[in-house]
Amino acid sequence: TTNVAGVKSDPPVIFYSTMRSILVNLDGDPVWSPIPQNDLKYAVNTNWDLFQHEPTKTYYLRSDRVWMKATSLNGPWTASGKLPASFSKLPADDNWKEVKSALSGAGSNAAIPRVFVSTVPAELIYVQGQPIYTSVQGASPLMWLQNTEADVFRMGPNGPMYYLVAGRWFSAPGPTGPWTFATPTLPDAF
Repeated sequence: TTNVAGVKSDPPVIFYSTMRSILVNLDGDPVWSPIPQNDLKYAVNTNWDLFQHEPTKTYYLRSDRVWMKATSLNGPWTASGKLPASFSKLPADDNWKEVKSALSGAGSNAAIPRVFVSTVPAELIYVQGQPIYTSVQGASPLMWLQNTEADVFRMGPNGPMYYLVAGRWFSAPGPTGPWTFATPTLPDAF
């Protein structure tokens, strides 16, 4: 890995999925905060609605109106089914407004996404279906991965992949890594 002065070159954990997925980033191990007069705790160090139901030691996660549960943060995450009564007893204030409005989605048969949980900086490359590469005009053999919101390129159909995230380029032989810092060594096609 070649370092560039003032640029952090360690690659984040990079998850890759071709099925609908979400990434739950926690800033370190979960920091649980109790909810007054309730047997639920919520994680304060994530921007997701992530709860732990104390009596059953079950985790609950909300993604829009879809609720999932797991007995480990690393999953497997499954449809929640009926939520514990504790959720309907959340305080009636603005902190819980969105959570309470989504309670009716619990137990639905909506498809649940694949859930990745990370306690260290991480990124998700979510490709909608199988990868579709398009040649970058005037930069052959550079190809752009078009069915993702991530900035992903590849040198030819089977060459190394390049991913731009947070202003830094990382490279890997394929989507599952290993990823290395690539900003100072980008091919001329870039």
